[in-house]
Amino acid sequence: MSYRIVIPIHNEAKNIKKLLDSFSERHLSSIILVNDGSTDKTLEIIETNYPKIEVLSHRVNLGKGKSLQTGALKAFQDKAGIIIFMDGDLQHKPEDIARFLRAFRKDPKLQIVFGARKIGINMRFASFFGNKILTVTINLLFRYFLNDTQCGFRAFRRTVFPKIIWNSPDYAAETEIIIKAAKNKLKYKEIPIDTIYLDHNKGTYFIHGIIILFKIIFWRVTSYK
Repeated sequence: MSYRIVIPIHNEAKNIKKLLDSFSERHLSSIILVNDGSTDKTLEIIETNYPKIEVLSHRVNLGKGKSLQTGALKAFQDKAGIIIFMDGDLQHKPEDIARFLRAFRKDPKLQIVFGARKIGINMRFASFFGNKILTVTINLLFRYFLNDTQCGFRAFRRTVFPKIIWNSPDYAAETEIIIKAAKNKLKYKEIPIDTIYLDHNKGTYFIHGIIILFKIIFWRVTSYK
């Protein structure tokens, strides 16, 4: 089963070497790093130490949603059977990739798989509360029942990419993907994953959560497609 791993990165100079060293050799050739306008030495470190890893770069910071889109489009063009999204801040464990792939192998009809973190464990209270609000809202409005709608570790079959292509350039992209999947009644599964929080200053903030909440309601009211 062919797959590509899309990882958006922005100013990850302090983490990027540890991140890439955590991948086994067989996964490295499948990685697509999307450098989203980093202004530190992230790109220099990659080019010096990992010349064989594919890197796509934005000249300026365009946002996580745009970075995911850039990487997914490349994976789609490469005809990867499975497209996997991971965060680039060491939150996710490469060992869990095998579990996503196994889920697709076990169920040929499965179209998208979402990672689910242990909500509340080492998570900022604001993040915990915001995640719960957004997750409950999506469950109620779109009848797509997940435990963790804001987890960035997820995977989907190449064939469904045109159905879930998102417009949001920012953190709302991951929520938009879920709503598109719900609208298209894609068969889904959620699997538990371990998450390590090393940098509490990164990720979504309260204001991001408010914006995403209003977008969810807007998409529901306008019968978003």
